[in-house]
Amino acid sequence: MSDYTVSFFSTVTQERAYLAVTEQMPKWWTPTSAPFLAVDDIAKTGFTGKSYCIFRVKKLIPMQLIELECIQSFMISEYVDDPKEWEGTTLRFEFSSANNGTEIIFTHIGLSPDIKCWDMCKSGWDHYLLGSLKSYLEIGEGRPNSF
Repeated sequence: MSDYTVSFFSTVTQERAYLAVTEQMPKWWTPTSAPFLAVDDIAKTGFTGKSYCIFRVKKLIPMQLIELECIQSFMISEYVDDPKEWEGTTLRFEFSSANNGTEIIFTHIGLSPDIKCWDMCKSGWDHYLLGSLKSYLEIGEGRPNSF
């Protein structure tokens, strides 16, 4: 099955988009314990109640690519079979120059329609990427998770 992928255009520079992911994730996604500044950096993200994920930077190519591997997952939801469902998956952000702005391609490698959280996670990513991140980049105001 194919991984969740979405792409969108923003009028901001590649640098601005890259920094929004590496250093400003709490402004558009969810609270994060630390920025992602170098390979092997680790940060914990919080979600509703006791749910969380811990990510490790696998790859950073400044202004072009970010890969964050989920090394620990504890997701509690009626839409999740296994609290560790995200473990071993990778969040991949690609940035390229396009039409006086930036094309952003996001792929959640390992998140596919054959796992139970697909509908919930797809809906969440659609909100956080196409809504919150895009809004944060273009008007400076995202709609992040507040837990």
